[in-house]
Amino acid sequence: MEIGPGIPRRCLCGALTVLLTSKTKENPGRRFYRCGAVFGENHVFKWADEALVEEIEALSLKQSSMENDLIEIKEQLLDMKKDLTEIVEVVAVFSTKLRK
Repeated sequence: MEIGPGIPRRCLCGALTVLLTSKTKENPGRRFYRCGAVFGENHVFKWADEALVEEIEALSLKQSSMENDLIEIKEQLLDMKKDLTEIVEVVAVFSTKLRK
């Protein structure tokens, strides 16, 4: 059983996963994650190499999203600076008029 993309940290039963090394003829030395409490059909199993690729892909998407958010925040900050400059100019004009 697999749960979601990336490195499985918990099994659906709630147990933490463990990272083990295969000793089978088909996959000697290949690392895998599995339920730390129970080995069986209804518990998590995922090859580590596949989990790591998925984890990197997910992190890449998150990074891209954060970069886009940062660009948007910078644009909003520039707009706020322009607004503030206009407010300061208006206050200066009113201040000058009030002194006369």
